[in-house]
Amino acid sequence: MKPSEFLEILKSRRSVRKFLPEPVNEGDLKKMICAASWAPSGTNKQNWGFIVARSAEVRKKMKEAVEMELSETSGRISLPEAKNVFTAYALNFTFFGDAPAVIAVVKKPYESVTQKIMKRYKLEPPKTYANVQGPAAAIENLLLMAHALGYGTCWMTGPLIAKGRLEKILGIEPPDELLALVPVGRPAQSPKPPARKEISDITGYL
Repeated sequence: MKPSEFLEILKSRRSVRKFLPEPVNEGDLKKMICAASWAPSGTNKQNWGFIVARSAEVRKKMKEAVEMELSETSGRISLPEAKNVFTAYALNFTFFGDAPAVIAVVKKPYESVTQKIMKRYKLEPPKTYANVQGPAAAIENLLLMAHALGYGTCWMTGPLIAKGRLEKILGIEPPDELLALVPVGRPAQSPKPPARKEISDITGYL
């Protein structure tokens, strides 16, 4: 593949929020997770896991859990303007329930070698966020493979407002944590290309 072709794949990927009801092929799901599994991670610990919710019943429970959390949170907001803003934005938290499959990305515990050494000698360990970077890279690989296979996806963290409830439904127990939800399906829309900052605005040279 030429670099220009690869760049075009990156540029053409979209965050899709509306899906066709067509089921997601199990073989394609395995390809997505295989791609995710080849992401880099700290000391190659591969501190991630994936739970595929293909059952309509499970997806319904997940959506209802988020809706319940949103309702309770909204009830605690007394300022009308703030309640309206929250309620409007929260509409973005539940569309995953309409996708034919949802992949829950699980972050497993990980401590970098530096953190372990610092803790051993009772020194303040640096905040490297290494435990998140591997699973995040895995999500990006998953999104790109799904796009290459003709599926739409969206990297969702909004539903984590109901993290505890979702983890209970999905059977995720500490020290593992739910990191994101990725709905997957054939896209029912073709979102326009989002604006991007100029390379010169985000790059510095020393």
